[in-house]
Formats: sequence, C-alpha cells, structure tokens
Amino acid sequence: MQGDELRTAFTALMYHEMTHVFQWSGNFTAPGPLTEEIADYMVLRAKLNGTGFALPGQGDRWDEGYEVTARFLEYCDSLMTGFTAALNNKMRYAYSEDYFVQLLGKPVDQLWYKALYKEAMEKLWQLCLGSGMRACTM
Repeated sequence: MQGDELRTAFTALMYHEMTHVFQWSGNFTAPGPLTEEIADYMVLRAKLNGTGFALPGQGDRWDEGYEVTARFLEYCDSLMTGFTAALNNKMRYAYSEDYFVQLLGKPVDQLWYKALYKEAMEKLWQLCLGSGMRACTM
C-alpha cells in the first residue's frame, strides 16, 4: 500500500478512531459491534470505505459488526436523516433496543429484515433491467 491508497486508509483509520472520542456507549451497555460500527459508518459516510467493505444486504444480524452494522445504520439514516447521531445521543447513559422504536417506530429486528428485503428487491430490479426485462416476465 502506498501513495493515495495509503493516504485514504490512514484517513479512514483516523475518522474511525476519532469517532470513538465523540461517541457514547451507554456506559458500556451497548453491543460492542454497534459502537464499533458507528465508527465504521462515519468512514462510510465520508466515502473512505475500501473495496472490501460490506455491501448493503450482506450479513445475518444487524449487530454482526464487520461493516454489516455500518450498512444497517446507513439504511436507518435513509429512513430518518440524522438517525445515527440521534441514536448516539440516546446512548449517553444507557442503551436499549427500544431506541430504534422511539426513533423509527419499529423494532430493530423488523428494521433489519426490511433493510434485507429492500436490498433483495433492488438486486432483482437490476437483474430485470440488465436482462432487458426478460428475467422478469415468465
């Protein structure tokens, strides 16, 4: 790694680590992957994620980590601008999955399945478009 690639990786690392300085963890009651992935979400928002970053729709659980949770936060932010910042503010003293209901009106697992469904439908639509709609007419 050298040149621009090294500069981008270093900048991404700084975004990630500096986010930890300004984020709350619910007095260490929040799931570890959530606090890590809020930091990765900031890297994603800054468009500093590399080619190995998880794609939307990947993963088995919303709190899986490894950029999967960052993509889930991206989905939640698409539902409510500023969601991740609002979630972080709520986590100042404690963590509760109910924060998702308070902010978005749905339980976190329901939001996770909606995010997976949205991505699956977008992939299906792209398949239809790429095949000249032949794949969508049966």
